[in-house]
Amino acid sequence: MLKRKNLLLLAIAAFITCSLGAQTDSPYSRYGYGILKDQAVGPSKAMGGIGYGLRNSQSANPLNPASYSRVDSLTFLFDIGISANYGRLSDGTNSANHYSGGLDYITILVPLKKHLGFSFGVIPFSSVGYTFGSTETTNSVSYIKSFTGSGGLSQVYGGLGYSTPFKGLSVGANASFLFGSLNYTRSLPAVGTSANNSYTSTDLSELSMKAVKFDIGIQYELALSKKDLLTVGAVYSPKINSGANYKNSHYEFTGAGAVDTTATKITTHNGVDAGLPETYGLGFTWKRDNRIVVGADVTYQKWSDVKYTSYMGDGLDDAGRFNDRWRYNVGAEYMIDQYDRSFIKRTKFRGGLNYSNSYMNVVDAATQAVKGYNEYGATVGFGFPIRDDLGRVSYINLNFEYKKLKPKMKTMIDEQYFGVSLNVNFNEFWFFRKKIN
Repeated sequence: MLKRKNLLLLAIAAFITCSLGAQTDSPYSRYGYGILKDQAVGPSKAMGGIGYGLRNSQSANPLNPASYSRVDSLTFLFDIGISANYGRLSDGTNSANHYSGGLDYITILVPLKKHLGFSFGVIPFSSVGYTFGSTETTNSVSYIKSFTGSGGLSQVYGGLGYSTPFKGLSVGANASFLFGSLNYTRSLPAVGTSANNSYTSTDLSELSMKAVKFDIGIQYELALSKKDLLTVGAVYSPKINSGANYKNSHYEFTGAGAVDTTATKITTHNGVDAGLPETYGLGFTWKRDNRIVVGADVTYQKWSDVKYTSYMGDGLDDAGRFNDRWRYNVGAEYMIDQYDRSFIKRTKFRGGLNYSNSYMNVVDAATQAVKGYNEYGATVGFGFPIRDDLGRVSYINLNFEYKKLKPKMKTMIDEQYFGVSLNVNFNEFWFFRKKIN
């Protein structure tokens, strides 16, 4: 078992690197804030991403801060996750494969006093990552435009969950600091049959954003029988009207590849539109005999009201850029017997499904139609228990995911992803003191 000092050092080191986040490799991340990351961590990831009605004493659940009140009074929980993905992209004629991954998240959950839990961590909000190009012809000369992107938004959150004097009712709130940048590069190689591969022009665009986000959560537990427990949860996040800083750096190159300083131009705009949507979430879980958990969530995000700068060059206006987003999740967990000494009988088996529509739209170059895509996902996972000398149980959670992005236009790119994620949940007697005889 990790010593307390080593655990703190691990937390600090992981916190420093967590802002890098698990990377995305999708051309759709060129639009809006990139591909959204739906804040599911730990067991929730393998249960289709459910969380609004999930109360777990062995893992933080940032999806609903009311769940923090479930933490054991002597427990310190530290959770770190990583992931890797294999993706396949196809436009119906051509296809490409790619790999991505990295550090996902860090969460910490501790009790402050009886009925009051505190959670802190870093989780991703969105991710940008793409590389693609197009061949064009001018005056019978063909040339290639190349486009790359990187970055995304992360959020550092802190939250409290409290079990109220009203039986079964818990409330909670998160305050998050969102930060990050979206970085786009557009490069136009030399026209003609020049032997060198220097670019005639390169544009670097960067949108840097900082904002404060709030989540308010509530959960209510109702005992249906001695063995059956129903938990209903809801979360509300207010709309954010924020600003961001935009910077564009334009460089032109000579035939020899040197920068033409007379043509270099840097443009900046501060306080441009960069908001986030009002969000509503509702869900439940049904637990039987501490062995079976079944749940479902629905999320609504009012993206159509969000303002976003046109400087990032997506070719869309405020009316057509974003769609109101609906997301549906269902999931389950099963354990044979938590009190049995058998490793298999104490292993947790999980699975789930999810569906959502895209919050962003894409412009079809040929028809100028504006459409998005639908996203389908399926997950399975396992929670492997590790018991220490004091009887505390930590978990290694191994999850597998399949995700498909199905476009609403045939000319758009179809994406499929196969992912594996691993998270380690350390459960320690943080406030326990051994007696010396």
